[in-house]
Order: sequence, then C-alpha cells, then structure tokens
Amino acid sequence: AGIAAWRVSVWTGPYGSRVLCRSTLKWSPMRLAIQILAYAVDLPLQILVVAALLRGSWRRFPMVLALSAVELVSALVQAPGTLQTLAGHHPPGLSYQTLYWYGAIVEGLLLYSVMISLLYRATERLRSARQARVALILGACAVAGGALLVHYDPSQQPRVWLTSWFRDLYFACAVMDIVLWTSLLATRDKDRQLLLLSGGLGVEFAGSAIGESLRQMSIRPRSHALALTGSVVMLAAGAFRYYAWWRALRRQPERKAPAALAPSRQHGST
Repeated sequence: AGIAAWRVSVWTGPYGSRVLCRSTLKWSPMRLAIQILAYAVDLPLQILVVAALLRGSWRRFPMVLALSAVELVSALVQAPGTLQTLAGHHPPGLSYQTLYWYGAIVEGLLLYSVMISLLYRATERLRSARQARVALILGACAVAGGALLVHYDPSQQPRVWLTSWFRDLYFACAVMDIVLWTSLLATRDKDRQLLLLSGGLGVEFAGSAIGESLRQMSIRPRSHALALTGSVVMLAAGAFRYYAWWRALRRQPERKAPAALAPSRQHGST
C-alpha cells in the first residue's frame, strides 16, 4: 500500500507537468514553497507570451496562441486546488481531477498541433512545399492515429491508455522538434522566431524527460528528494520555454520598404 501511494504521489499525467505533484496527498512545505515560486515565475511569463502574440504574431503562429492561452487559463483555474492540496488542506476532489484531465488532453493535442504548424511554417522556402506539407500532415495523423489504436483499451480506465498515448505523442513532438531545429540551422537565412520557438520546446522536452526519469527512479526507494529534484528540473525547463517564446515573439519582424519608392519620392520632391 505504501508503494502504491508513493506511485500515485509522483505520477505526472499524460505529458510534462509544470506542477510538482498533481496528485500528492502528503503535505510538504518545501513542495508548497517551490510550487508558489513556480507560479510566480510562470504566470507572468505566460501573460507576456500571450500579450506578445496578440500584438500581431498570432497571425503567423495561431496554434502557438491557442496553446499559450489554454495553458494560461488552465494554470489559473487549477492553481487554487493545487496549492490547497500541497498545503495539506484536503485531497483533490472529482472536480479538480476532471479539470486536470480535460486540461491535460487539450494541452497535449494543442502541443502536437503546434509542432505540426511550426514544421508547416518551416517549409515555406522549399521548392516542393506543397508536397512536403501534405506528407507532414498525413504522417502526423498516421502517427497519432496509430498510437491511439495501439494503446486504446476499453477494459482499462481512460487515464491509463490516455497516458500511454500522450507519451507517444510527446515523443513524436520531440523528434519533430529535432528535425525542425536541424533544418533551421542548415538554412542560410535563419528564421530567428522559429529557432527560438523550437529551441524553447527542445529544452522543455529534454528537461521533462530528465525530470520524469528522476521521478521514476524515486519510486522504488521512495526518495522524496529525488522526486522533488525531478519536479524542479521539469518546472525550470517549462519556465525556460516561456522565456524563449517571449523573446521570440516580443518583436515583430522588420518589414523593408520597397526600394522603388525612394527614387519616386526624390523626383516628386524636386
């Protein structure tokens, strides 16, 4: 029973979590303090990202805006229940678990869509852009559908097979991000916005993988320190992604005026 309870306390859900332990039932002042610090860092960065997107970048990255807005709303809605749980007041009820799962499913699907949209944007300069985009969309749908068919099991609780499905999608996102990053570095005219967006995601993917590994390693010895370290790594990686996205989106790309206008203005003035 003790091992089962510890397994519940370090379980993180479908994909990388920016909450220390969403299902933690034991009060811990250190976890509470770190979670408050994480909210204090993440929420302002999330607001800055959404504000930067609304200034015009959303037209180029609509899926990034959708994901950022959902993450911000989800964090604001779930923050009271998370802090109350970590403070030891009461365990999360049905409404909290329902909000968490709906938010996790929507965020996971939007994250997958963001990676597809970034790769779609990166194909603009290819000669065979149309063929590449068709192959990208069909391949992404095939991977998501195939993983769903493999893991779907009506005899199990939805959270069991949903967790496995989203972990496969998360791995596919990491692979797509590596492909996007290497392709952007290989081009002469580098797209700074895409580089920062994909770079922020890459750091978060790596941090989530390391943090989740530390959490899994802490299950058998029931090491709270190791689980806490993994959670902090995941939180820091998520905060870095928000910062990188804000740096990428805070300035609009400069538009150069047509060169033909300069001579005409000079002749008109004379």
